[in-house]
Amino acid sequence: AILRRVRPHVVFLASNVKGGVDYCEDHPEEARLALVDGIRHVAQAAARIEAQVVYYSTDYIFDGKSGPYAEGDAPCPINIYGQAKLDAEREIAIYIPDAVIVRTTAVFGWDRASRNFAMQVWERLQAQRPFQVANDQWSNPTLADYLAEASLRLIQAHTRGIFNVVGKDRMSRAQLAQALARAMALDVNLIEPVPTSELGQRARRPLQGGLRTDRLIGVLGTEPLDLPESLKRFRRQWRADTHVSYAPAALPNTAQQLKQEILEKVRQYYEVAHKPRPFVPYKTRIQYSGRVFGPEEMVNLADSALEFWLTLGPYGELFEQKMKRFLGIRDVVLVNSGSSANLTAVLALMSPQLGRPLKPGDEVITPAVTFPTTFAPLVHSGLVPVIVDCEVGTYNINPHLIEDAISERTRAVMIPHTLGNPCDMDIVSEVVRDHQLYLIEDSCDALGATFREKLVGTFGDLATLSFYPAHQMTMGEGGAVLVNKPALLRIVRSVRDWGRDCWCAPGESNTCGKRFGWQLGDLPLGYDHKYIYTNVGYNFKPTDLQAAIGVAQIDRLPEFVEKRRQNFMRLHTGLASFQERLILPRLDTRANPSPFGFPITVQNGISRSELVQWLENANIETREVFGGNILRQPGYKDIRARVYGTLEETDRIMRDTFFIGVYPGLTDEMIDFVLGVFREFFLRHK
Repeated sequence: AILRRVRPHVVFLASNVKGGVDYCEDHPEEARLALVDGIRHVAQAAARIEAQVVYYSTDYIFDGKSGPYAEGDAPCPINIYGQAKLDAEREIAIYIPDAVIVRTTAVFGWDRASRNFAMQVWERLQAQRPFQVANDQWSNPTLADYLAEASLRLIQAHTRGIFNVVGKDRMSRAQLAQALARAMALDVNLIEPVPTSELGQRARRPLQGGLRTDRLIGVLGTEPLDLPESLKRFRRQWRADTHVSYAPAALPNTAQQLKQEILEKVRQYYEVAHKPRPFVPYKTRIQYSGRVFGPEEMVNLADSALEFWLTLGPYGELFEQKMKRFLGIRDVVLVNSGSSANLTAVLALMSPQLGRPLKPGDEVITPAVTFPTTFAPLVHSGLVPVIVDCEVGTYNINPHLIEDAISERTRAVMIPHTLGNPCDMDIVSEVVRDHQLYLIEDSCDALGATFREKLVGTFGDLATLSFYPAHQMTMGEGGAVLVNKPALLRIVRSVRDWGRDCWCAPGESNTCGKRFGWQLGDLPLGYDHKYIYTNVGYNFKPTDLQAAIGVAQIDRLPEFVEKRRQNFMRLHTGLASFQERLILPRLDTRANPSPFGFPITVQNGISRSELVQWLENANIETREVFGGNILRQPGYKDIRARVYGTLEETDRIMRDTFFIGVYPGLTDEMIDFVLGVFREFFLRHK
């Protein structure tokens, strides 16, 4: 029923029984029901909708006497599980003759919901429990992410038949366990290599297993992922989920001891040098925003400095993984600012690698009240901004004007969630879907905000973040591009990394396995892949020092957002009695903002300049809503653009609106003082 309703083009089909190989041996009927009959039913359903199938099998279909095995070698299973998987292969071949059957082995990855081998190593060794592991069961450890990538490439290559998809290196289970332990900074001595005969396993195991990958290499043109690279990727996921900022490095004992002493001194320094100062009314500056940090940020910064990794590196990888988990999206690409993030996003949508890229002269709908670097990438890229009015109260684009602003040249919408308040994503999403427009969400002000319980930044094709100190979290400088569409994954990183085609991480040179085997464009065959550029790009990478701060900050992000919300609501409640003279932020029950500031629009004879000066004289910092009407800014008055309708509300915002702070560094005492200053103002202006 699900396949009939969804009608997928491809079904990726994996099956197992809870309890694994030994459970199957004791429950053969249940094993057959799940591993053979269930597979048959799915294959029949896929055949009815003419879907392709990728079925995942195992090297347990062999007896393990003469591995590693090629696709054409005769199967000879020695346990119930292996026989069931072989029978399932045959069922697939009957109903889906063009299916891809992927045989794999020793699949591992970081997934707390899984019982894969890596998670068993973590569970045992983290609890300081010895772990007996077979030293005579041989296979090819296979990272789950690589298995997925290779499967997709096989589908894209329109292949059929059996393919062995495994890691490059063949080793015993005990050797794999030791490698995983080292990757997770666990005690390798807790791994006890023993013969299989001492483990008391119910089902016989193929000992000399493993698979050959000659056919896979011939089709994909690349070597399988080796174990060192697999462990690098695995380690990133492990660090992101376990919140391990830094793990013991392979340093001499003296150096390691000195490092730990330095980091402890940094913690002590924080406690002495960065104690909160008492609030003194009228003397303490009540900033609209500012840095909020603890000892963890300083420790990470010192740790990165001691490693002296000058460019983007391990902390950057860790931050991307942690932010990806927080947002639940496909990818996060770290850049050096929110401004660079916006430019990267626009250039990515203009990439010739896209099926229908944006081109100079195409129109992009965007609001008139905006930050300059939301707008500037459109101008610099030769795109035509279509300027739409905004709303007082939300300070976002008026969503009811977007559809009417579309012309035959319109290709995209680029909207900021102004001051952390989500746009009306019901209307925006419907319009971009109905008219097949690209959507970029400038979420620089709004990290942590939700609309209908869905995080902003996850609606569009791309979205952007800023980590400038004024924002919800900081790296000092820094930003990120959020990628929600698979077609854009490599393109965004390419634009960030000079526009190059190579996807090697810093310090690596041959991830693809054929660095000197490419031929792209008009370049000669074998031109170094590290110097092939398939996009117009720049170096937008931040340093690892910045990322080290971000790794600590992201752990506090929920706390920061909640404090902003509390301060925002205290101001909203405290100023409610002045609504005849002030327009307060409009609250949408569908949205939960992550407030960047508290916007206020004056009305009924109140002068903004007079109120702002009153607040500033009390040492309460104010800001205007960024560029106001961007077209009235000197640098933008002669640009090529199309204005839809009037910009009356935009001009009103530019004339009458300002905002004050809600950032987490503001205490209840400060908020009470701010409200008192407003009361004094209105007592004098009855």
